[in-house]
Amino acid sequence: LGLVLSASGCATMYDDPYAPKDDLRDSQRLYTKLIRWGEVEKAARFVDPKLRDDFLDHIAAFREIRITDFEVGEIEVAEDEIAHVTVTYHGYSLALLLERPLREEQEWYLDEEAEQWRVRPKLAGMLETLRGTGH
Repeated sequence: LGLVLSASGCATMYDDPYAPKDDLRDSQRLYTKLIRWGEVEKAARFVDPKLRDDFLDHIAAFREIRITDFEVGEIEVAEDEIAHVTVTYHGYSLALLLERPLREEQEWYLDEEAEQWRVRPKLAGMLETLRGTGH
């Protein structure tokens, strides 16, 4: 069985006092807010270390867009402690000035060594679509 957390709910994922300090819901929300405000370097601390350099390669693309709002769906945690959440960003390209909704399927996992939740972002396609260079 998986566990579902509401992004706006007040339930916690862990009742265990030895659980990681970094709560999944809080990590996901802060990461998404940082993306919304274009704070890519700060958001990178949540990114899987193996994907971090590629993630940071998108800094220039973020300078060309503005995200005006976002909506976070339910956080679904599977038995293997992999969490999935759909985030819908609303934003526009400075070149096109046309707002579009864009969905990102975030995948989160618990980095036991760092005692922190990490995301495997899928922003490249989203950024290209918003900039008007993708589909």
